[in-house]
Amino acid sequence: MNKTQLERKAKLDNIRRLVSQGWSLAFACSESGLTVQAFTRLDERERSAGLDGLADLQRTGRPPKCEVNSEEADYLRKLYLKSNSRKDMGSMTLAARMAAKEPTSPLRTEVREAILGASKRSALPSSVKKAMRIGNAVVARYRDPKAGQNNGHFCPGFLRMDMDGNLPLVPGQREVWDDASVNVGVCVDWVRGKDPCVVKYGCRVARYQFLCAIDCATGFCKGYSYVMRNNDAYNTSDVCAAIERSWRMNGYAPDEIVLEGGAWQAGRTLDMMKAAGVKVISAKGRPNQKLIEQWFNKFWGVMSVNLPSGQIGRFRGEMKTETQQWIACREGRDDPRKYFPTLPEFLNVLDKSITWMNNDLVESKNDLYGSWVPAAEYSSRKGIGYGHKLESSLRAFALPVREVRTIFRGGLIQVTACSPFGFNHPYLFAMPQGYMFDGAKALVSFDPTDIQSGAVVELAERFQEYPKGHVIDPAAGCISPAPMIWKSAEGLWMAGAKDSREEARMIKRGSRALIGAKAAAFDERGVKAKTSVGETASKEAFAFGTAMPVVRTVADEADEVAPDWAKLERDLMIS
Repeated sequence: MNKTQLERKAKLDNIRRLVSQGWSLAFACSESGLTVQAFTRLDERERSAGLDGLADLQRTGRPPKCEVNSEEADYLRKLYLKSNSRKDMGSMTLAARMAAKEPTSPLRTEVREAILGASKRSALPSSVKKAMRIGNAVVARYRDPKAGQNNGHFCPGFLRMDMDGNLPLVPGQREVWDDASVNVGVCVDWVRGKDPCVVKYGCRVARYQFLCAIDCATGFCKGYSYVMRNNDAYNTSDVCAAIERSWRMNGYAPDEIVLEGGAWQAGRTLDMMKAAGVKVISAKGRPNQKLIEQWFNKFWGVMSVNLPSGQIGRFRGEMKTETQQWIACREGRDDPRKYFPTLPEFLNVLDKSITWMNNDLVESKNDLYGSWVPAAEYSSRKGIGYGHKLESSLRAFALPVREVRTIFRGGLIQVTACSPFGFNHPYLFAMPQGYMFDGAKALVSFDPTDIQSGAVVELAERFQEYPKGHVIDPAAGCISPAPMIWKSAEGLWMAGAKDSREEARMIKRGSRALIGAKAAAFDERGVKAKTSVGETASKEAFAFGTAMPVVRTVADEADEVAPDWAKLERDLMIS
């Protein structure tokens, strides 16, 4: 009995044990390092001849043309590694013939003659090819020391299991994020720049980035972000904003998150995960470690059916007709709205397709998990013992725009930033208490895709008796007509501009009330100075009194209900 027989016996016993525990034969063989066909052959040989049947069988066929010793094999492998035929591959023929023709090589005469005497240059002796057969992964690692460290083996069926591989995941325990380039053109109203299409048709057609989150236990799509940038790319601020919005929408942060490399594991992203207490599972270069890849494969088919064009463009330039249309539109020779969906139309199809995916039956391939409907399974078991409360500190990581500007005109501050449509836009924010900080340098943080939530404005440096970091306003209102994407009451996506006129009036009234109250608090002259309209009906309708209003401070919560400025004014009216 030799070592080979014992090793084969151990593998067969392990496969039978896994199968008896309910695992599929394919999985058990994969775990043991055998193919199903090899297991079947060895199993039959053992049943018929016991351990003797697991010994190597006597080889048949012609004897080899030459035998290659260890020194010759090492030399041949070295030349093969250096040869660069294709990606992750060398050229056996080139390496062998160069070795045979090199006078100082360690190859013996019979080996040289066998190589050079082959009827065809590619027909090398089998012993020579065997000596150089080291695998593509070894070639890749030789060329790049970092290659292959993040890919390779994975365990099928274990992506829905906990880290120990003992228990199936539950909803809310782990989620996976990834991006996808949606290769269908989308028309966006665009009035800036010298793009030929913009100049002639007032819109831009482009392909943008789809960032998406999947719950690993159920395959339920928890949220997504459609990032539009002038260069059709996204960055770490977009990643943080998308993740935080999804968590806020679902009401909790997961225990674990699977992330790719690049912006997904940039410093700001990892700092956000640490602040949230979420464990990061790296999937750098390992597409098989991300369940979302399977989801995307199915999702594109659903999108293709739902899109009016019927063509998602799985690969850029895949369809000749669409490619010609695309080029003509980008060059301004044709109107893109004739061929490509508008932004609201595309987002409506996106929502429809995600809803379909969330409500379609999913069946486990290895019968370990059975079958389920993602939306129903997710809603019925979400957060059972998993997931945790969102930390308030996450908002600092999630706000994409963070710029230092100077406060002017009694509480205004302006920042030009990339809008949700991809072009730069000036955003103007107003703060009722900003009059106290005229001329101060302030850090303005906000999310252009969630402009309704306002901006966090804090001192960027010490100002008078106020320290750096003092929060001037946790939700300064945007009073400029900001570009917006929103959902109507019917659940349809709309695109346009935020009407900030009423909000601007309310903020202005509030600021005037605060300033007037402080002026009136000094003496009668202060009251008269702020009520110079005279003894008219206007005075009765709007004036200031001597009571000091309640003022928000740095200790107030960011989600505090905004004061009722109209009530404040009534309370301050002079009787």
